[in-house]
Amino acid sequence: MEVYNSKYLHIAFFAEQRLIEATWLSATKTMNADECKQEFLNYLNVVYIQIPTRLIVDASNMYFTLSAELQTWVNQNILMPLSSLHGKKLAFVISKDFFARLSGQQLMNEKGGLNFNSQYFDNKEAAKQWVLSAA
Repeated sequence: MEVYNSKYLHIAFFAEQRLIEATWLSATKTMNADECKQEFLNYLNVVYIQIPTRLIVDASNMYFTLSAELQTWVNQNILMPLSSLHGKKLAFVISKDFFARLSGQQLMNEKGGLNFNSQYFDNKEAAKQWVLSAA
């Protein structure tokens, strides 16, 4: 069930699997830093409301590059608050855009205190299969 929709980000929640699937859209090519921050805050709000055990972030069509400053902001304001979600699985589908992919990987590598079992994938199908697996 879709729980959030904007021109940059779609978020669906699948109650039976306790899964949130966030899909960044190609319109992120025109997104600015303030809009990016707001989208991350909207994502955090959905997570707090739904309390998932599994997360998929599909950034395959994410074309916005997070600056070092914005990476720090996301780490402090989004990832650190998510650290209260212990023992969860996060599947991250990497961007096709080199610079956006690099900034996303840097962000996830600096996820100080984030307590997720996480993996990177090239496609959503593999990500979903892994995140829904028992192990």
